[in-house]
Amino acid sequence: MSTVHAYAAESAGAELKPFTYDLGTLGSEEVDIKVHYCGICHSDLSMLNNEWGMTQYPFVPGHEVVGEII
Repeated sequence: MSTVHAYAAESAGAELKPFTYDLGTLGSEEVDIKVHYCGICHSDLSMLNNEWGMTQYPFVPGHEVVGEII
């Protein structure tokens, strides 16, 4: 089980704050990645503000990741 340390918003327009959660057991076709850098693009900002009406909070933005498989 891996513990994730991230920044999350608790609601639309909320400030990003430190957030920790457990991922659970990895599936047979999943890998554990140590993230070195993570980009945030305009779609992340739209999701943060729930502009598309589908954001689930707490929300951790960022999906453009650079890291290493561990």
